[in-house]
Amino acid sequence: MKKLTVFLAMALLLTQNCVLADGMVYDPSEYPAVNTTKSTLTNTSSNSSLAQDAISEQSTNFNNALFELDSAQVNIRNELLEYKAKYQEVDTQYQLIKEQRKVLNDQINSIERRIKAIERSKNHIRKTMI
Repeated sequence: MKKLTVFLAMALLLTQNCVLADGMVYDPSEYPAVNTTKSTLTNTSSNSSLAQDAISEQSTNFNNALFELDSAQVNIRNELLEYKAKYQEVDTQYQLIKEQRKVLNDQINSIERRIKAIERSKNHIRKTMI
C-alpha cells in the first residue's frame, strides 16, 4: 500500500509539472534571432533534434507512468477479488450459523412447549385430586 501511495504521488508530480509547463508563455525575446546562414541552420537542426529527443523522453515517461498506473490498478483489483472471496466465505459461514441457530431455537421452543404441557398436566391432576 505504501508503494502504491508513493507511486501515485510521483505520478501526480509528473502531471503537475506538465500542467505548469503548459501554462508558460512563449517570449521570443528570450531566444536569439535565427539567421539563415549555413552554421545557424545546423544549430537549428540540432536544437530541433534535441527538442524531439526531449519530447520522446517525455512521451516515454508518460507511457511508463501509465504502465505503472495500470499495474497498480491490476493490483488493487486483485486485492478487491481477495476481499470479495473472504466476504463470500464469511457470508456463507454466517448463513450456516444463522440456519443452525434457527434449528436450535425451534428445538428449544419445542422442549419448552413440552415442559409447559407437562406442567399443565401436573396442575390439572393436582386440581382433580383435591
